[in-house]
Parts: sequence; C-alpha cells; structure tokens
Amino acid sequence: MSSIELVGLTKRFGDLIAVKDLDLMIEDKEFVAILGPSGCGKTTTMNMIAGIEHPTAGQVLFDGVEVQNVSARRRGVGFVFQNYAIFTHISVYKNLSFGLEVTGVPAGEIERRVADMAKLVRLTHRLEWRSSRLNVNELQRLALGRSAILGPQIFLLDEPLSNLDAAFRAEMRTELKHLQHQLQQTMVYVTHDQLEAMSMADHIAIMDLGVLQQFGTPLEVYNKPANLFVANFMGSPSMNLLPCRITDEGGEVVLDFGAGGRLMVEDESLLALCKKAARQDLVYGVRPENVTLRRGEKEGRGLSLGVNFVERIGARSIVHLGETDHEIKVLEGNQSPTKVGETLDAVAHAGASHLFDAQTGVAIR
Repeated sequence: MSSIELVGLTKRFGDLIAVKDLDLMIEDKEFVAILGPSGCGKTTTMNMIAGIEHPTAGQVLFDGVEVQNVSARRRGVGFVFQNYAIFTHISVYKNLSFGLEVTGVPAGEIERRVADMAKLVRLTHRLEWRSSRLNVNELQRLALGRSAILGPQIFLLDEPLSNLDAAFRAEMRTELKHLQHQLQQTMVYVTHDQLEAMSMADHIAIMDLGVLQQFGTPLEVYNKPANLFVANFMGSPSMNLLPCRITDEGGEVVLDFGAGGRLMVEDESLLALCKKAARQDLVYGVRPENVTLRRGEKEGRGLSLGVNFVERIGARSIVHLGETDHEIKVLEGNQSPTKVGETLDAVAHAGASHLFDAQTGVAIR
C-alpha cells in the first residue's frame, strides 16, 4: 500500500507562499499529474512529498503515517528529474546496477534485475556503452530505469519529458503509463503540459499561485472546469470566454454580450444555469469544438460574427471570429470552406455551455 495524503500543506519562502493550505488524496497505485504554469507550486509540492523540502505547516502522510520527520532517503521514493542525473562516465549497466549494489543486493539478483529493466526501457543493446554516448531519448529511459529498478512504492517525476523531441514525447507517454501498470507504483507526475497530464493521469491536480484549483479525472477537469482559471488553462485552443449579462426581454432570458451581440437562451441546460446565477455579471464559456458555424440562423440562436482569421493546422482549422474583446474560436475540419470576411452565426451545441461568476471566477453549477 502506498497512498499519499497531503493535509493543509503550506510552504513559505520568506514572504512568498509557494504552496498554500493544500489538501490532496492520492490513492495507492494511482497516477496523478500535478499540472499548472511555471511558479504555481507544483515542484515545491513534489519536493515536500519526497522530503527534499520541509513544510512550513501541514502534514504529509504515506498510508496514513506522517513522514515529516523521515529523511528523503528512508521514504522509499523514486525520483526522476528533468536533467536526468545520470553518471555519464560509467556504463548503462553500472547506472542501472548502482542503487542495487549500494543497498547490498546479491550479484545474481542484480544481474537479473538489470536485464529485466534494460528490456523494459529498451536499452538491452546499450548495456555496455558509456552513458555519455546515449542520445537524449535514451538518457531519459535510463533515468527512468535507474529509479524504477529499486522498486520504490512511490515514484515522483518532475517534468521528465520536457527535454525530448515531440515524436518521442508521444511515445514515452504511452511507455510511462505502461511502466506504471507493470510496476504497480503510485506515480506523481509534475508537468506544465496539459496533453501529458490528460493522456496519462488517472486524476489531475491543477494548481495556480500555490493554490489547488481543481482535482478530478481528465474528463472532469476538461468538461466541468471549477473556475475560470481551469477553463482557460485546459484545452488547446482554450475555451471561449465572453463577459455577459443576463437580461429579461418579454419573459425570454437573453445573454447580452454588449458589442459582441445577444443570445436568446433556448438550451435547457444553459437556461437552468442562468436561473441559478446570483449575479447578472457573468462570463459565458464554450469550447471551440462545441460550436458550429451556420449561415442565416434565426435571430438570437447564435452570435453573428465576422471571420477575421482562419488558422489551418493540418487535420483541422481554427476559425477566429469577432473583435478582440469578443473573439471566439471554432474548430472545423481541414477542408473548411470558411473565408476571412464572412459573417457567420456561431451556435453552441446543446448542453455544452458554461457560466462563471465574473467576480469570483467560480463555475455556476
């Protein structure tokens, strides 16, 4: 069993609060990504789990047992850094066997475990090479193998793929998830790359300015963002977010976007959100893939906007409509006939709209 529980975890560096009152439960054998922009506190959180940093306040518990007074060496945690931390002057074999030798594992067992791990990380043909001869992709696999061979119950990875080329990052995402299933470890993965988090993690903890913004499955944080930060941070292209006010026109609920136009609310789910809104000042959100462009819609069904740019990116096109303060993006196929200068109606799919309190940023449920 290797669950991790963080209770009221706080870390200060002088006047700077790097992590503030963090509560998080990571279950045994779960793959959790800590996601957020630079400086959000994700690496500091990982360092406190590892014992490299000591909390200013709060608790770190492994399987319900406090580990604040347990040294990093004795926590049974594997750590893979962005910069690999490989001994480049010795062989691949010696890098893999080093930790086992230090802990007194018998020679026969070392040989067997090195052979198994080399096969797992696809370095069998490189075992006799000096590590300095490896390319960047092979160095990353070696770093993973050297930590995993010790069999830690908790495996911490701090942006381990950021130095790799795009094609190999995609390959390593699959391999990492496969490796975790094979080793049955609890993995905590720090990244600023939402694609890595979405594709690998069982749950994602999204942080900003040291504060946990949302914790949920990849689909939960994408489809049901807790606030404006999560809505804007998750997704590429990001969610369309438009300031608006609720008005009543002859008994009909209307969202008024000012210069961006007006939208008569006919979607039942959006109507329910409007009725729950405590304030009139809101932010309307809809993801680009949940908007369809149409011509000649009846008034009020969609926002009538001019096309100012069509961004063609291989398999799809991103259509940009409206002015700077009222711009929306729409995803279409790469054969999209949309042209700059057209005026089209942007219509949200049923059940796909979000509303956020403009003052607090919190999603209205």
